[in-house]
Amino acid sequence: MPQRFLPHLEKILVPLGKDGSYEALLNFVVCMLKGLPEGIVKKVYLLHVVSSDALKKASRRDLRLESLVKDSKLLKELYQEYLKKEAEPFLAEASEKLKKELPNLPVEEVVLSGDPPAEIARFAYEKACGAEIIARRARSHISEIVLGSCTQALIHRPGEHSTYVVGRLFAESGHCGPPRILVCLDGSSYAWKALEEAAGVALLWQAKEIVLFHVVDFLPVLEKGTPEESDAILVAAEKFLREAGIQSTITKKLALGSPAEEIIEEAESGQYDLVFLGRRGIGHIKELLMGSVFERVLHRLTSPTLVVVNRS
Repeated sequence: MPQRFLPHLEKILVPLGKDGSYEALLNFVVCMLKGLPEGIVKKVYLLHVVSSDALKKASRRDLRLESLVKDSKLLKELYQEYLKKEAEPFLAEASEKLKKELPNLPVEEVVLSGDPPAEIARFAYEKACGAEIIARRARSHISEIVLGSCTQALIHRPGEHSTYVVGRLFAESGHCGPPRILVCLDGSSYAWKALEEAAGVALLWQAKEIVLFHVVDFLPVLEKGTPEESDAILVAAEKFLREAGIQSTITKKLALGSPAEEIIEEAESGQYDLVFLGRRGIGHIKELLMGSVFERVLHRLTSPTLVVVNRS
């Protein structure tokens, strides 16, 4: 397979929290990497961030005053105790589960302390991770804006990378067969990068079907009619996939309406395993103010695994 079609899997970050979602994440990693040619994956980081809340729960103490003095003896003792009794055994167990299924997988266990979203994003950027695999907590959009979230922090961090937000369907079923893939296209260079990433995944995992999906915004159509370039976008994408050597079934779908609403409807009802979406490299606040399609899809899509591709 040509090097340019390989998905960015050389360095993979898997943030793990003790919230019950880590089993699904590890299963997804195994499903994703099993059977890959050797040499593609150079390192998988299993990362756990120790937060003040975690220390507080583990120690059953009120740390609000103690945490003001970061180098206090008591806080250091609590932290070391948490490492030995909680964090290190937790990561060791996770690493052992991966090694059981993937004996040759290069895994590194990492423990950091601080604010989880900030520390996870910083680590991913400094290590130049090309892919992150994460489970998003069931929080409201408003809560994520106010409190921040690991998913948001990773997606909006600098650098070229892809973020896999593991969906409910995989978490519940653990389905590990050839995937059905939905690629959302709008004619932009960002969407085309998502198509390239989807091509690599389809080649590696022998996708069952790839659906190329383009939405024509309803309001402009009322004035100008269906633009001819809509069909051209899908035709060009199919041509690209065939020239890349993909033998999977390819279906082209054209919808009329609000892009975010139509993508969500198709993705939720279509029984897809993976949904690829390109993202413009603009700031989080600007995306919120603009009401981007990406933001709406991210916060409302729950069933399939969403792959957000950030490329320059």
